[in-house]
Amino acid sequence: MIIYRFLILYNFLYNYNTFNNLNFNFLKKNKHIIISKVIFKGEKCLKIKLSTQTVKKSDFQVAKEILKPDIVVLSEIKELDNLLGGFKSGEVTYIDGDSDLIQKIPNQICVNTYRSFRNDIVYIDGGMSADPYKIAKYAKKIELNQKELLEHIHISRAFTVYQLTTQIQEMLEQAIKRYHPQTLIINRFPILYLDSDVETKEAKALLRSNIHKIKELTKKYDLITVFTNLDKELLSHNRNINKILYHNVDEIVLIKQDEHATFIELLNKKKKTIIPNLVKGQARLSDFWMVI
Repeated sequence: MIIYRFLILYNFLYNYNTFNNLNFNFLKKNKHIIISKVIFKGEKCLKIKLSTQTVKKSDFQVAKEILKPDIVVLSEIKELDNLLGGFKSGEVTYIDGDSDLIQKIPNQICVNTYRSFRNDIVYIDGGMSADPYKIAKYAKKIELNQKELLEHIHISRAFTVYQLTTQIQEMLEQAIKRYHPQTLIINRFPILYLDSDVETKEAKALLRSNIHKIKELTKKYDLITVFTNLDKELLSHNRNINKILYHNVDEIVLIKQDEHATFIELLNKKKKTIIPNLVKGQARLSDFWMVI
C-alpha cells in the first residue's frame, strides 16, 4: 500500500534528513510555502518533488504536487524575468538578437549573482564588450559595494577562436575550482566562430566541442550559464553557427527591437512578451535598470 506523506514548511525547511542538502531562496515580499510530496512504499522512498508557491490560508488544506525549485538569478528586466522565471542553475541560456538590452543584461546578472548569493562570477568576454565600469555603475545604483563586487567578477578576454577554445577546454574548470562561481557568462560567444581566417568546418567543430564542455561543467558544478550574442549578421550567417547553438542550449531568449517596442521571445518554451517604447519625458529602455 502506498502511503502519501505531505510535509508543509513555512519559510524554512525543518530538519528532515531527506532534504538536509537543499538550499532555498525565499522572496521577502511574499509569504511562500514549500510543499513536498514524499511517496513511500513500505520503508522505501520512491519519489520526491519540491518547490515553492504563494498560497492563501485556505490552501493549507490542499496538498499539491509541485516541481523542484531552482536556484535563479534575475535580470531585473521585469518583462523578461516574468517570462523566463530567472536564469536557472544547471542550465545554459542563450540570449540572441539585436536589442541594446542584450549588452546590458550580463552586467545585471553579475550584480544580482553577487547580491543574491555572495558568490563569484566567471566572465569570458568574446567581443571586447565587458566593461567593469558599467558593472560598477549599476552596483552603485542599488547601493552595493562596487569594489567588493568587482573583486568577485573574474573577467578573461579572447581575441581569437583558438584563445576562446583554450580558455574553455583547458582553463575554465580550473577557474571554477578556484573561485567556486555561481554564474558563468560568455559574452558575444558566437562572434569569434565567424572569423574568415578559420575554415567553416573547423569553426563548427570547435563550437560543438566547446558547447559540449560548457554543458558538462554547467551540470557538474550546477552553474547558471549565459551566452549572449548581439550581432545582426549572425542571425542569417551562412555558417549556421546560430543553428548549432539553438540545438545545444536549454533555452533561447530572442530579443529584437524596432522604433515602437522591444520583443522578447522564449523559443523553446514558445512564450513571448512586448516592452513598448516609452514616450518622451519618461525613462527609456536605454536606462532600463530604472524601469523595474
